[in-house]
Amino acid sequence: MNEFATVRGSFPGDLLLALLVAFLTLLIPADVLGIDLLHDALLYTSGVATVLGTFFRRTHPVPAGITVYLAALVRYVAFPTEFFPQDVAVLLALYAVLAFGSATMKIPAILGACFGAFLLVLPYAGSESPHLLVIFLVFAGQAIVIATAAVALLRRAQYDQLDHIFVDAQIAQVNAERDAELAVVSERTRIAREMHDIVAHTLSVVIAQADGGRYAAKNNPEAAVRALDVIADMSRAALGDIRSIIGVLRDPEEIDAPLAPEPVDADLLQLVEQVRSAGHEVALVTTGSQRPLPVGVGKALYRICQEALTNSLKHAGPDAAITVSLHWRPTEVVLDISDNGRGAATFNDGKGHGIIGMTERAAVFGGTVVSGPRSSGGFRVTATIPTPGERNSHV
Repeated sequence: MNEFATVRGSFPGDLLLALLVAFLTLLIPADVLGIDLLHDALLYTSGVATVLGTFFRRTHPVPAGITVYLAALVRYVAFPTEFFPQDVAVLLALYAVLAFGSATMKIPAILGACFGAFLLVLPYAGSESPHLLVIFLVFAGQAIVIATAAVALLRRAQYDQLDHIFVDAQIAQVNAERDAELAVVSERTRIAREMHDIVAHTLSVVIAQADGGRYAAKNNPEAAVRALDVIADMSRAALGDIRSIIGVLRDPEEIDAPLAPEPVDADLLQLVEQVRSAGHEVALVTTGSQRPLPVGVGKALYRICQEALTNSLKHAGPDAAITVSLHWRPTEVVLDISDNGRGAATFNDGKGHGIIGMTERAAVFGGTVVSGPRSSGGFRVTATIPTPGERNSHV
């Protein structure tokens, strides 16, 4: 059944049509009443069936149509020379089947109505009626049936179009909900990665400073004070970053806004200085012509460098020298972080998220991350991200 058949159909309208057919049923020719009990029973039974079929023509078009057709056929067989006003219900049933019923019933419904219209004219063919009148009645009956069918099929096309619009709207809604869910999952992953990077890097520096300050407190109080200053500065910066992220979580309207802080490639120097101030040997080397990066690339480079430095602090040893190299090439930017430390087999957080996280950050922009031990000792992480050479973009 068509989706909009019952929606468009109104109970008062169906009831009104059924009452109209019931009224027409009462207009029975006087010469057909009282012939015998069987004929009276057939007449009234078929009349009730016609009224019921008219009432249910929208909600159950095919059963209702068959009921109305059979009722009209019973009246014709019982009274072949009479015309009953309620036979107009056949056209209503035809309309309902074509507009609301199964597509497989279109042809049978039209042929049945055409056959019924022909039967109504048949008694005149054997009478003294003029042949032209008989021909006119035949064509008029068929024309009425065809016109009714055309109107019904046009309405069916309109209903089908509404069905398609309704289905498309549902699909669009489902897709929108799915995209929203994926966006939430992606945002949670991004926030988790930001929290991991901030906390892991800060704690690594804090731990290194705390260890150094503890040993320096006895022999070099000034070094211990400097270590405490670094711990305080790093902790405040990390707290500010975490507050910014939590602020995004608390304000759903800012969920699409870039997470603060939004570091760029120039902040690599500040990052190196933070690690250097903790007493580690870190050098920053830049080659090529610096240029604006597409949105997000600078942040990705910053986080990759932060993760690699954190891993070096964890695994390379306290005396390791770290070199951060940023190479600006015509169509790509290459970030290389290497150390000459112990050369740990893996730079991960115990669950394999370190290298994986860096790789995912680069992959977002079509880049790659290659990592592994150096032949001369130590470990190296190289991130390569393609960038448009002449494109100006804010990061």
